[in-house]
Amino acid sequence: MIKPVTFKNEGQQIVGILHMPDNIKPGEKFPGVVMFHGFTGNKTEAHRLFVKVAKSLSESGFIVLRFDFRGSGDSDGEFEDTTLPGEVSDAERALTFLLRRRNTDRERVGVIGLSMGGRVAAILASKDERIKFAILYSPALGPLRNALLSRMNRENLDKLDSGELIELWAGWYLRKAFFDTVDYIVPLDIMDRIKVPTLIIHGDKDEVIPIELSIRGYEIIKGLNERNELYIVKGGDHVFSKKEHMMEVIKKTIEWIRSLNLNGF
Repeated sequence: MIKPVTFKNEGQQIVGILHMPDNIKPGEKFPGVVMFHGFTGNKTEAHRLFVKVAKSLSESGFIVLRFDFRGSGDSDGEFEDTTLPGEVSDAERALTFLLRRRNTDRERVGVIGLSMGGRVAAILASKDERIKFAILYSPALGPLRNALLSRMNRENLDKLDSGELIELWAGWYLRKAFFDTVDYIVPLDIMDRIKVPTLIIHGDKDEVIPIELSIRGYEIIKGLNERNELYIVKGGDHVFSKKEHMMEVIKKTIEWIRSLNLNGF
């Protein structure tokens, strides 16, 4: 069953889609997952990746929430006002929304994040004890600010300093606040605080985020929990565009969560 939902953060409306198992009985509890999309993405994601992951999870007995960060997709706000702390705040609010659902088992809720959403998921998992597991798809774990600014000409840098918008790439505009906050927490610096089981999935042909960053991240966490794992999709790109790669990611996601034996799931 699929249901559109809305909730608010800092006075702005966030739009999401809730996927639930069919034929839920009164009082029945299910494990939950909240999904965080990538930079310039939305709750559907490239080639409907998030839709397909969420449907597969709900068919396997999960309640899944995928939503648009403020300024993205159907949610309130403008993309130009995006900041990383703002996205982390939205993620916290989405987690709260799912945990308050009467059919959600509060002890069996995790997060999935893609790319920048993986950055958000790693940050949240390092500090929010409500999260019981984390799955990071092609996560942006390293510093980003200097790399982004180094691609800009002097004119755009001056615009940022004067408070103007700059066009990052076709149709996507940002303000200085994004660049000032994108490294406010760098996941590689805090991943040793992630105590819950964590799965990192990355394609070895990723053209956006180097797989080496996920390898570094895994080296930090591999000894923290016996369930931690790095899974490499051979030939996979940043968003696992090929159908066989997407299906591989979905299969691995569900098998890994099942291996956790979260209260008998």
